[in-house]
Amino acid sequence: MGENYSYFSCAVSPGKVVKVRHSDLSRVGACTFPGGVGSPYHGAIDLANGYLYFTCYQTPGKIAKIRLLDFSYVSTLLFDTGENSADPCVIDVANGFLYAGCIVSPGKIVKVRLSDFTRVGALTLETGENNPHSAVIDLANGFAYFGLYLSPGRVIKVRLSDFTRVGSLTLAAGENALKSAVIDVANGFMYFGCETSPAKIVKVRLSDFTRVGSLALLGEEYSAEEMQIDTANGFIYVSVLTDPGRVVKVRLSDFTRVGALIFQTGESSAKGSTIDVLNDAVYIGNVTNPGKVVKVRCSDLSRLGGLTFQSGEMYLYCGVTDAGIPSGGDYLMTMGIGV
Repeated sequence: MGENYSYFSCAVSPGKVVKVRHSDLSRVGACTFPGGVGSPYHGAIDLANGYLYFTCYQTPGKIAKIRLLDFSYVSTLLFDTGENSADPCVIDVANGFLYAGCIVSPGKIVKVRLSDFTRVGALTLETGENNPHSAVIDLANGFAYFGLYLSPGRVIKVRLSDFTRVGSLTLAAGENALKSAVIDVANGFMYFGCETSPAKIVKVRLSDFTRVGSLALLGEEYSAEEMQIDTANGFIYVSVLTDPGRVVKVRLSDFTRVGALIFQTGESSAKGSTIDVLNDAVYIGNVTNPGKVVKVRCSDLSRLGGLTFQSGEMYLYCGVTDAGIPSGGDYLMTMGIGV
């Protein structure tokens, strides 16, 4: 079995992405974008064709492309005027497209063809459907879902075959600002993390697009910044903005909080994350200067180590990994995916 890696975006300008080897929790290198290409926020991986993509939170929005083979910057795609602040993205490798949400009012979803790295078109949401901050993709059924940063939060359903908006779901009062999302297609649910105090996780059923319920974390566990899902064992791992940072473990079978690991002093504000289910580990980036990554064993929620990045490699906004890529190379980063 070969090595696995995680790639953490640094929300700086020019943008940077840092490569971390899982086996020994070591920094392999960094890819620095050219001037004018900054603030990489969320990413997706096309392992089959050997590329990483990161949205850039700029005006207009951009997507930066990185070649995995030599971990080098390839090019940038500039969005059209008004398609600003590119943030959440999901990828459909089999059909060759990436979908990126723009944090504008009303929100916009930009469709990108991977084969020639071009903008195909954009979908403008309805009035009041502003600021998509999270996204997941259901490849089996051909839909993407975008979580909006509203009070209360709202989820927009997009059919991929004709790139149309087919529905919306408004969540309950207090379930606000949908910052992160993960999906469990096999069991028919998706979960949205709220930027609330305490953080809340909202469960939505895919079959009829309805809200099932919500889970509030502890009072000091503010904002579900990013989530990773282990569908095989039935858990979600939630990064929350505390000082020190922490990762919270949620069991899916009864939708309960089962514990948390509090990080060490100086490892504050957990955010970007990845999961390596086969090797029983989750990697949590911190919004610190310089950035730090904490490796946690999933099964017993214990600390396995920490890694501090180099000077200028800070504010780890998201993570993408090549571990556990499903058949066909599809992987989603929810902001999350990160997936």
